[in-house]
Amino acid sequence: MAKEIVLFVLYSIVHLFAIATITKQDVFYLPSKIIPILILIVALFRYFPSLEKRGKLVAVGLVFSLFGDSFLALPKEGFFVFGLGSFLIAQLIYSYAFTLDSKIKPILAVPFLLFGSSFFLVLVPKLGSLLIPVGVYISAICLMGWRAAARNSVSKPFYLGLLGALVFILSDSLIAYSMFLKPEMDRFTASMGIMITYYIAQVLIYSATKLEELDVRSVKNT
Repeated sequence: MAKEIVLFVLYSIVHLFAIATITKQDVFYLPSKIIPILILIVALFRYFPSLEKRGKLVAVGLVFSLFGDSFLALPKEGFFVFGLGSFLIAQLIYSYAFTLDSKIKPILAVPFLLFGSSFFLVLVPKLGSLLIPVGVYISAICLMGWRAAARNSVSKPFYLGLLGALVFILSDSLIAYSMFLKPEMDRFTASMGIMITYYIAQVLIYSATKLEELDVRSVKNT
């Protein structure tokens, strides 16, 4: 296992421990949350000039994810929209990265369209002023899932990337469920579920990208 994955897993566990023991007001909370993603960013940006286009896009997507993590970890109210906007950009970047070797394949959009529209309709009565931002974000995560499913590949990176996209959708759905549909849900349980699925999603997308980069380099060197 690559050393950055080992570090990622260790620091992810550190943040899960932080969720169980401290609050957002603690000075340690924010760094514990962003360090795992920062590890993946550094691992990709070390080779940024030589990365293929998809690798560069995923690296930038991770940066916007880091911004989103930071906004959502701030103890003061009012940063949710900024966090949502940062993750929206990340999702669009991931969608573009997945689209680079994809055909349209509209039939594969159907399950994501059905899920996104159904989930949004359930959320609508609870959204209030967040109706449009949340609606746009749901569209973005479903777009990302569709583009991951539509790639012209059946390789290991394809399956890792698709699984990462699906788990990302699950993580974001847990956020919406705990915020809007069941706000009385235990915050510890919600936070643990959200962060575990979020970290898994990001490391799967990172791993898919790294494997593809290694494949490209091996072809170039032969």
